[in-house]
Amino acid sequence: MDEETIREPGSKGSKEYSVQGFTGVQVSTAIEFEIMHSADYSVKAVGDDRLIKRLKVEVSDQVLKVGLDSGVSLFGGLRSNGGLKVTITMPQLRRLAASGACKGTAKGFSSSDDFNLELSGASQAQIDIEAGKTALEVSGAGRLSGVLKAQDTAFKLSGASRCELSGSGGDTRLDFSGASRADLSGFEMKDLDVDLSGASKANIKMDGKLNAGLSGASSLEYAGNVVLGKTSTSGASKIRQAEDTPR
Repeated sequence: MDEETIREPGSKGSKEYSVQGFTGVQVSTAIEFEIMHSADYSVKAVGDDRLIKRLKVEVSDQVLKVGLDSGVSLFGGLRSNGGLKVTITMPQLRRLAASGACKGTAKGFSSSDDFNLELSGASQAQIDIEAGKTALEVSGAGRLSGVLKAQDTAFKLSGASRCELSGSGGDTRLDFSGASRADLSGFEMKDLDVDLSGASKANIKMDGKLNAGLSGASSLEYAGNVVLGKTSTSGASKIRQAEDTPR
């Protein structure tokens, strides 16, 4: 298909898609998304009619893939003045991947199944999810916020990404690099393994054993009932206890 550059908003339109049988969602190309729990599957796109005509929606290996045709280029301001929003309902969400400056929410899901989330390319997501073993990867200035209750959790942040979550994470691992930051002071964790580098920063709350390695002017501030295990710092990095934590 020929390339098309869309600079200004056009006529509004909408379209519903008859797809089902997916447990994961993958969105790309500056799409706004809203994912909600429901017993029924549904997918609806609302926005600029030209974008809807170039929207690809398909299910492959139980993953719903939503994105614009590779020949479409968007210019700034279009999303806020027309753009494209896709609303999705589904019974179960086990994977969410967003890339290319997408922004949206995923809420209302409660399960003991594993959950994986990937945000890249300045994408943003706000979640409200209960899950089993959970892996969260945020890169390229991505942003993750919301509420998560997980049995065990692994965070991987890179490229100046940000994370702010409340809830609980069980035994947890933090792996941050490239000036990434997380406020997890409202996210209760048990045993914790931490690896921070490249001026990364984390504020945490936990009840268990803390193993931590920091380098490159990184910082870790902890609160809760903490037993210090193996810790190391280099390059002006710091590990410190929050001032309001009982000693």
